[in-house]
Amino acid sequence: MATTIESMPDPDWLRILTAQFARPGDILNLRDESVDEQIRELYTPPRRDWVRMNMIGSLNGRVTGSDSTSDTLSNRADRRILGIIRQMSDAIIVGAQTVRQERHLATKPTWLCIVTGSGNLEGHRISVEDAAASVLVCCPAEARAEVERTIPGAQIQELSPRDGRLSLDEVLAALKERDLRQIVVEGGNRLISQFLDEGRLDEICLTQAPVFAPNDATSLPGSETGTAFSRELLLEDSESFIYQRLLSQ
Repeated sequence: MATTIESMPDPDWLRILTAQFARPGDILNLRDESVDEQIRELYTPPRRDWVRMNMIGSLNGRVTGSDSTSDTLSNRADRRILGIIRQMSDAIIVGAQTVRQERHLATKPTWLCIVTGSGNLEGHRISVEDAAASVLVCCPAEARAEVERTIPGAQIQELSPRDGRLSLDEVLAALKERDLRQIVVEGGNRLISQFLDEGRLDEICLTQAPVFAPNDATSLPGSETGTAFSRELLLEDSESFIYQRLLSQ
């Protein structure tokens, strides 16, 4: 059975443990209607052009749970923060594997930018109308027909691969041409590792779930360049989840 938001743990509060512009120890009441604005203030980027990553991981560094998706690791506070980050973003970037594995839905009015080499985007749950309104697929020219087959209606940006990978500079330029400048990258691992290795992430937002995931589950992405970040924000919730916001050094 698929995990729904309603069946996820539902924390009562978030506590600020470390924050540059907030008081440690303050409690954010998740039952209060004003809490979304408080969370927004804690996660607002410092400038218009901004690229951040958002992921969840287990205690043993896995990004998927028993159902092979992130749903069984997550809770409602995590999804609430994710929703607010998406609302503040112009576009969400994901790889094709994430679209297939997570059975992606539309994210409008925030744009969904899919980066794919093969063009195979089967398994998503995005309608033709939603694809036409808010989905951009970046792919090589030879993958165009497969994109059109597997996600009809989506806008397509043809890019030339370099060393077998699409250029992140060209992906970000394609978004900027559409005035999409606040970006959140949500997976998969190969794509995030590419962002890390090329120094294209301004910020990391990482939730840690207080559980151990299966050993064969997908691990958190790595970086060949040893990319360093400094902690801007540390939160905990009443279900023992930890939330970190880290900025590039």
